[in-house]
Amino acid sequence: MDFLIKNGLVYDPAQACLERRDVALEDGKIACPDPQRSYRQVVDADNCIVTTGLIDYHVHYFYRGTENGVNPDASSFCCGVTTAVDGGSCGAGSYELYRRTVMASSDVRILNCLLVASGGQATDRYPENLDPAFFDEAKICRLFQQYPDNLVGLKIRMSNGIVARGQAETSLRRAVEIAEKVGTRLVVHVTSPVIPLDQLAAMLRPGDVICHIYQNRGEHTCLDAQGRVLPGLLEAQKRGVLFDASNGRSNYDLETCRKAVEQGFVPDIISSDINTSSCFLQPLHSLPRILSKFLDFGMGLPQVLDAATAAPARLIGRPSLASMAEGTEADVCILRLKEKKVPYEDINGNRFEGSRVLVPMMTFKGGECKFCQADFC
Repeated sequence: MDFLIKNGLVYDPAQACLERRDVALEDGKIACPDPQRSYRQVVDADNCIVTTGLIDYHVHYFYRGTENGVNPDASSFCCGVTTAVDGGSCGAGSYELYRRTVMASSDVRILNCLLVASGGQATDRYPENLDPAFFDEAKICRLFQQYPDNLVGLKIRMSNGIVARGQAETSLRRAVEIAEKVGTRLVVHVTSPVIPLDQLAAMLRPGDVICHIYQNRGEHTCLDAQGRVLPGLLEAQKRGVLFDASNGRSNYDLETCRKAVEQGFVPDIISSDINTSSCFLQPLHSLPRILSKFLDFGMGLPQVLDAATAAPARLIGRPSLASMAEGTEADVCILRLKEKKVPYEDINGNRFEGSRVLVPMMTFKGGECKFCQADFC
């Protein structure tokens, strides 16, 4: 099924180029419009942004395999998302089940950061076991060797109530060692961290990721007592440690984020951490709503879109997914930037009223229409 998208403002993350032009989707690929070709449908994208499908770098999609897993296709295409990275829903013990069930039956492209604890995040009633003595290094290595097409990182959570204070540093260093051995990056969850964030960041390598960086629970945040961004975090970002806003329900604070962004500590990645607790509900809602919030905090449109396209595409080793060049896969979303009052809130009771919101109008995966607003096209 071939489409011609006309009159849109096309943003190509790979080229950092924003220009008004037409785009064709032919045989599952992005193509130059052919005036001699008869297209299945002509889409008028006037007053819309046409860009690559969004990449949500932190989701929980092990639907019915974990308590917090949401339906992948139902949660993705209506949000402009065509590729997602599961943020540690499963460990070595359940990964192959996830792969052969939910992943195999989903149209959205699902990649994985494997939780270093074999049991995964099956339930919120009790945490995973982060005693390094129980990390199954041999099986983790075997899975990364067997599924290099899908496993793109290793995940660990460094939170109070999840890992013991006396064990946290040892667990983190052991996770870094395993990630180094399998040749992947480490993604570290830091809500209510047991280790000061600047100290934690110093233990990570360039390319490793700290997620939920704007959280405000427990003793340690990204800000000092005077509300300034910790110098150690700025230094870590300079040497290549990456920071993911990763909203979630309990992992984000509006005021902490606003203050940090005002000081230039902007996220390298913006993801949703979508899960059953806040799917399409405040304080998370969806990736487009989260992206919109950063526009109101002062980030530019290309910068915000890059954090959900180009940046995660590099991290998963698939830069073509953030390209609008001819011949690349036709994963495309059409967004309308609406001027309207938009309410936001967080788990700590902070509220903010935005003025603009990115609304997905149409989503294509591999050239197939997967979503269209009822009043569009």
